[in-house]
Amino acid sequence: MQAMTDSSKLADSTASPTDGGIDGYVLDNMEGAVDQASFLAKLDIPVAIVGPHGTGKMYVAKVVHRESGRQPGMLVQIDCRAFRNRSEAIRSIAKELKQSEGKTLVFKSPHLMSADVQNKLARQIATRTLADVMPVRYLPNVKLVALFPDTIEKLILFGSLTEKLASVFAGFPINVPSIKDRKQAVLRWADKILGQESEKRGREFKGFTGEAERAMLAHNWLGNISEMRQRIGQALEVVAAEHRQWVTPVDLGIYEGRLADQPYATPAPASFLESMDTLSQPAEGSYHPTVLEQLDLALGQALNNMLAANLLEPLGAWLTDDLVLSVKARYRGNMRATAEFLHTRPRNVGRWMAGIESRASARNSSSIWNESQRLVGEWAREVSQSSLSPLDASRNMLVTHLEKLSANLRLASRAQVMDMSVPTYRKTIRENHDQGA
Repeated sequence: MQAMTDSSKLADSTASPTDGGIDGYVLDNMEGAVDQASFLAKLDIPVAIVGPHGTGKMYVAKVVHRESGRQPGMLVQIDCRAFRNRSEAIRSIAKELKQSEGKTLVFKSPHLMSADVQNKLARQIATRTLADVMPVRYLPNVKLVALFPDTIEKLILFGSLTEKLASVFAGFPINVPSIKDRKQAVLRWADKILGQESEKRGREFKGFTGEAERAMLAHNWLGNISEMRQRIGQALEVVAAEHRQWVTPVDLGIYEGRLADQPYATPAPASFLESMDTLSQPAEGSYHPTVLEQLDLALGQALNNMLAANLLEPLGAWLTDDLVLSVKARYRGNMRATAEFLHTRPRNVGRWMAGIESRASARNSSSIWNESQRLVGEWAREVSQSSLSPLDASRNMLVTHLEKLSANLRLASRAQVMDMSVPTYRKTIRENHDQGA
């Protein structure tokens, strides 16, 4: 078994000379996205960078920043997912615009802001003037970049992106392809992430076995670079615990017959699926599952694997745990914002934390759960605020699978899997049936 030990062997002759000098970069031209970013950086126009979560859009934004001639440390990320309300969004954006001289402002997921906030930002960009400032002041010398998880046309079609904001960023969008379409870069990213994760743990690992490299090249990486980072991080925990130095396909959880080449089938439509995750609909002529559809399938697989192993794990509790932690991370620990997104009270989130921590070891070490855990985190980062509770929506998915897969399991055991009392479980089943879930 021979692992990849010399990253220089993997130099890509098509890589752009602008690839170097950016932290974490691995000479991946992203099918021309880096070259396009280098060209557009020199033009006085806003730049849209489009691609699924985890593809490396922020790296492309860093190329734009550097190639525009701006100083290191002058790139500001504005995470529009973290704004709790309209007032906070307007106030924060106004502050950043006023002090943006010589900077690059990168708006992450601006389509998740309310329509009037989007339109106000669009007016300022289109007129090159600051809003609510007298006398009138022009925008400082600033480079404006927006990161979108899907094409501008689709985001408008599904009502999340306003036409006014789309128009100011729609000139020359940069499309960042999924990692599965950049096979020549898979092992480079894996090697880079392995080094970063090893340094974080203060321990040196020799690398990936030949079988692991082949498995990574065959894997679809629907979660892109983010999925790769999570799988490698989890693998290193196992390798370290067993005092080994090489990472195998089993450690990564993508060995043949597991998840590597599992086909994704479209689940039956359900009301909460339609209302909570409409951003990444399949393109004509091909099917690309949304994150929520991937999560739905992964939950069914987790249950099936659990039952096949004759186990009764509290998957319902783990689902809630990872969703709460992911939303809390999205809002940088802000309990009020976390609770508001989850449709609960801040004191409830605080009360849940002890149980979440007590289950962390079992939850994080379960090979049955790791794919669902990854997708819960990805969904929580990207889904917009909804009138439906994401806690209820995700639990309903799990209950639906449980009812289909465990007909021979006692009601009390099914309630145990969901971490519910029997009366609460019965009520949930009735509500699912009434909603047609």
